[in-house]
Amino acid sequence: MAEIKGIALNVLAQELGLSVVGNGNRVVRCVVSPEDATQETLCVVWDEKALAVLDRSVPVVAPERLFQEGRDGIAAERPRELLPRLLAFFIPAAPRLKGIHPAAVVSPEASVDSGAWVGPCAVVEAGAVIEAGARIGAGAYVGEGCRVGADTVVEPRAVLLADVRVGKNCLLHSGCVLGCDGFGFTPSPRGPVKIPQMGGVTVGDDVEIGACSTVDRGTLADTVIGSGTKIDNHVQVGHNVKVGRGCILCAMSGIAGSSVLEDRVTLSVQAGVTDHVRIGAGAVLAARTGVTKDIPAGAVMSGFPARPHTEARKSLVLTADLPELFKRLHSLESELDSIREEDRS
Repeated sequence: MAEIKGIALNVLAQELGLSVVGNGNRVVRCVVSPEDATQETLCVVWDEKALAVLDRSVPVVAPERLFQEGRDGIAAERPRELLPRLLAFFIPAAPRLKGIHPAAVVSPEASVDSGAWVGPCAVVEAGAVIEAGARIGAGAYVGEGCRVGADTVVEPRAVLLADVRVGKNCLLHSGCVLGCDGFGFTPSPRGPVKIPQMGGVTVGDDVEIGACSTVDRGTLADTVIGSGTKIDNHVQVGHNVKVGRGCILCAMSGIAGSSVLEDRVTLSVQAGVTDHVRIGAGAVLAARTGVTKDIPAGAVMSGFPARPHTEARKSLVLTADLPELFKRLHSLESELDSIREEDRS
């Protein structure tokens, strides 16, 4: 990794539109967790407990009310929200490659912008369009009729099969597969018969798709991933699914065919959605939630089958008490049997 040059606190504060506390000429070289802090690093903290463990020589980004005498740093009322912008200042600039590597295989019928990069052993098939600033990593595959939008990064060994259209400024991580056949079969006397999958995949702008995640092509129309949506590693999006804008799909979650996620839906780890259901805008599914019917907008759901989280929590509490309740019930049954025996005698 390239060496990161130091940045003065007053320069950072000016870029972020914030104010310096203490010595603005202090130079910091990276942002770290409190346990890794030194005098040349910067910590982002938002409560007194985290600040208490830091030596006063360590500069911080924190609410102004938390600064102690002798502490240098940058005052920010919502430092947690500031963290992504702050980290961007310390990312080494990647070399801006352009052109086609000699070891790449690019069809003469493909269109690669002069400002794009196609890496070694990557394959770009006929009819594919690679827009300006896009980067196709080593060993990646871009199939027939695909479009990779401006400034989108396709990491090494990612796969875009035929008719996948990806918007601008997206990040497709290594090993993800877009445009594979949906799991579509119809029963017959001789066994399941495959239904041809004729659609494609449309991905909006500013989308991130994690390593080893899959987005199946539609049966007739496209499977759609809305702009701003973020998909974690090992996520399955089935055929004909429509995912809205700004959704978050966490690791090992899965969406079966033809379901609809409206804008800003969150699927937590291992959440599962059955086919042909609709999840309303802003709904949140807790980890391992199983959705079997439509979910209203804004709902927070958990459990299987999915139900309001407050109800599911009550059930969990009662479940934890079952061993003790069973003992009490057994004791009461024994007492009742004793009373019955006395009555008989």
